[in-house]
Amino acid sequence: MIKILIVDDSPTEVALLESIFRHEKDLSIVGVAKNGEEAIKKAQTLKPDIITMDIQMPVMNGLQATRAIMSQFPLPIVIVSSAINAESMAITFEALEAGALAVVAKPVNDNKDSYIKATQKIVDMVRSMAEIHVIKRRFFTKPETKLPVKPSLKQAEHCYELIAIGSSVGGPQALKTIFSALPNDFPIPIVVVQHMTRGFINGFALWLNNNTDMNIKVADDREVLKSGTIYFAQDAHHTQVAREHDKLIVKLKVGSSVSGFCPSATVLFESVAKVCGSNAIGIILTGMGNDGASGLLELKKVNAHTLIQDPNSAIVFGMAGVAQSMGAVDKVIELNHMANYLISIVPRHS
Repeated sequence: MIKILIVDDSPTEVALLESIFRHEKDLSIVGVAKNGEEAIKKAQTLKPDIITMDIQMPVMNGLQATRAIMSQFPLPIVIVSSAINAESMAITFEALEAGALAVVAKPVNDNKDSYIKATQKIVDMVRSMAEIHVIKRRFFTKPETKLPVKPSLKQAEHCYELIAIGSSVGGPQALKTIFSALPNDFPIPIVVVQHMTRGFINGFALWLNNNTDMNIKVADDREVLKSGTIYFAQDAHHTQVAREHDKLIVKLKVGSSVSGFCPSATVLFESVAKVCGSNAIGIILTGMGNDGASGLLELKKVNAHTLIQDPNSAIVFGMAGVAQSMGAVDKVIELNHMANYLISIVPRHS
């Protein structure tokens, strides 16, 4: 039985979540808190398996509560947000950086089919996130003691033209760590598939753009890929890379899910393998499932440079672990060293 603590100041939203969870035999509501301060106290006494956390609340908001819980007695936290404005959207991504595992939209009862899908999304999210072991978070920069991974002479001299990244659970934190350490004149484009609840990717890109030096945006169809820019796959569209008139462009495609996802990292990686071959770098970061693993293997087969985030820093060593088990990985890189490693193998051109 999965024990849930619901944190929300709205009686209507609490009643909605209670009605959703009570229909599931393996889910049990052990308590309700109407603000972050109550959430901290009840999390300590009730010891839930997972917390559903609202963002905008009186007394103490969801971000403050998430930081306190993750630094004192860490528990899996899922942000349940309406994301109705830029402020709540920004706080949501700050909460993900603080250690919340995922964000899911509050269901809106305006259409029966979409409402059923939204409620099932919450149930599935709670089930999957409750299984994840989380660790204490410290909210200060700790000096690094390990030496960064050095590139081989072959990698240091190679002329790369594109980086493709796939990430899922824990990805927002990992991507922020990497991108905030890259310079704004990074010499090649980066294309990212981040698994995220529909409706949040634009806000995530905007939040990252405000917290890093590089230009970050959601990709448009047939857009020319430019250096110094990071492109995110759009909601519900597979993102592929193509070459047109000697320039790399984005191609968006509506299609069926691959490995359970649309957009899929595997679809991105396979297109990059065909178009860029050995001139590409493929990376899988933290994430649940196996999306991207077979695509990274395709990149490896064409002599692209393939990397994964190390298991110690990954919140979930799922996607990366599967890729490693398939023999698709050249190097395992500690998260805090990923940016410096990329800078070292993609030198800026004079």
